[in-house]
Amino acid sequence: MEEKPDDYEVGEVLEPIEQHTLDFYGKPLRVVRLPNGEPGVVLNELCENMGLERRAQLRRIHRTKAIETGFASARIDTPGGPQVVSVLTLKVTPAWLFGIDADRARPEVRPEIERYQAECVDVLYRYFANKTPPILPDPQSAGMQPLAPPGPEAGHEEQATYHETMSLWHRWQADRHMQAWRKEMQLQQGTIVEEGKTMGNLLSTIQERMGPPRITIGHQGLVRFYVAKLSEALHKPHGTIFGMLHTDFRVPRYQELYESDWYRIEQWFRIQFPGQKLQRRRPRANYFSKAREPSRMMRLALSQRKWNAN
Repeated sequence: MEEKPDDYEVGEVLEPIEQHTLDFYGKPLRVVRLPNGEPGVVLNELCENMGLERRAQLRRIHRTKAIETGFASARIDTPGGPQVVSVLTLKVTPAWLFGIDADRARPEVRPEIERYQAECVDVLYRYFANKTPPILPDPQSAGMQPLAPPGPEAGHEEQATYHETMSLWHRWQADRHMQAWRKEMQLQQGTIVEEGKTMGNLLSTIQERMGPPRITIGHQGLVRFYVAKLSEALHKPHGTIFGMLHTDFRVPRYQELYESDWYRIEQWFRIQFPGQKLQRRRPRANYFSKAREPSRMMRLALSQRKWNAN
């Protein structure tokens, strides 16, 4: 029993040379190889598995010229007998799948759509790329060549021999196309992997050369403010204090100080002020205690903020 195709599906019905059923998270996903050797996937099951309305998706396909070129009708075997179904070639399946707006779908089917968009294409490509094609006799070694069609006077035996030979010939041709496609996909996958490794090595090299993160813009402003206040307290030029800071932290300029050393930098400024002693670092909670008396450095920071506000 055949399924009656929609009006806009009427056209040539192809007979796949292969069909298989994949299991995708417990749901069947039928794939086929069309007579020209192109791999494809049955649209009917894609829509059903994702909870999409098939007719709406067909209209969307026929509105997009690039996707419509990969649309076909094919007759496949099902438990209920042969059925004509809609098929998308593997070439256009990603464009159709990624064109589905999951945010506009019903909430109950949205996770399934996102799962198919994230994983289904990769599963299909891996299946067809790794699938071993059927072993057919080499037409050259077996002496099999395309035959001229028999004349109208040919008998049934001659007609049968012609069609059997040409069936093998076309099967071999389709296999060659599939093998060429598989090699191309493997080369592309290898190139992508190599490019990814190169990019990863480049990022690692850049990170190694850059070293730890330098102090933030905000902390750079505090360094300049502390230097100005220390210059007033010690009656020394700014350059002298900057030179002391650079020498002690072994950097050519204060912008090269490490953010991870910020506590040590504040401690360094604290002990430079007359009468100040290096304090042992307290637990984080103590710094937010209301009963704690503001330190000289904290008062300086607050005065800098008031100064900037004015």
